[in-house]
Amino acid sequence: MDDIVFSRQLPGIFAQEALRLGDYPMANRHFHEYLELYFMLEGERYYFVEQDTYRIAPRTAILVNSSQIHKTSKVNSHAEHHRFLLHLEPSVIDSQFSMKDFPSVKDIGNNYWGIAEFSPEDWQMVLQLIEMMKTEMKRYSIEAGHMSVLFVMQLIALFVQNRKDQEISGGSSPASVYSIRTGIHQKVHEIALYLQNHCGEPCTLEEISQQFQISIPYLTRIFKSVTSFSVMEYRNICRIRKAKTLLCDTDLSVTEIASRCGFGNITYFEKIFKRMTEYSPLQFRKSEDSFPDSDRAGI
Repeated sequence: MDDIVFSRQLPGIFAQEALRLGDYPMANRHFHEYLELYFMLEGERYYFVEQDTYRIAPRTAILVNSSQIHKTSKVNSHAEHHRFLLHLEPSVIDSQFSMKDFPSVKDIGNNYWGIAEFSPEDWQMVLQLIEMMKTEMKRYSIEAGHMSVLFVMQLIALFVQNRKDQEISGGSSPASVYSIRTGIHQKVHEIALYLQNHCGEPCTLEEISQQFQISIPYLTRIFKSVTSFSVMEYRNICRIRKAKTLLCDTDLSVTEIASRCGFGNITYFEKIFKRMTEYSPLQFRKSEDSFPDSDRAGI
């Protein structure tokens, strides 16, 4: 059962609060170009990001950067949970909010993605900001949009500050406390890292299964169950992200980039690239060249 408690969209911001009362199968193939900030209000949930699985609980939040692979799933038999999430368009929010010595939303996504645990005092502030934001977003006015951006930046500031505090405290980081490194989650972590680091190599399912000394059926089953992607789909995402970086940062030809990213066939490379980005490689390079570096979307 899915109860959407609140859902609103303003320029640059989508906010949704949901109370999931039963098993909730998250949509497959989940990655997008905007940032996601996910607050767990009640209950527990597994949250897979890139190669790590976290067990998130109240007083924790996860920031997912643009184009990062992610998926939530239930913890054992505990499906009920209550969460609030924000989808943020960095370019839109950065155009409305600028403060000296405060990083852009794009830079925050690049540098602070991951999990944060809030102090009890900061968590109460998070809950208050969420309620104030919901009140403003219901108004659908220009002023409400400006106020909502301000509340977003306050939530992000709290998230970043708690991340920084935990990094310099000398104690265990939230990533180490909440990450799951047992059973299939540890094995998928290792496989995902291998695919990221070897995405330019023409490895097959058989070679990957041999690398980890597991059968192909077991490899494909556990990887899909944790990430929602097949092994080859995940590898192609890693390849296309590498290709996007090379298109932006080098003058290499499309043919050379396809080769460096593990695509032996340039036609297949262009087909996969357009499917994932809605651009051909040359169109993507041209669109990126038309903006200064500070305005580019995160890779």
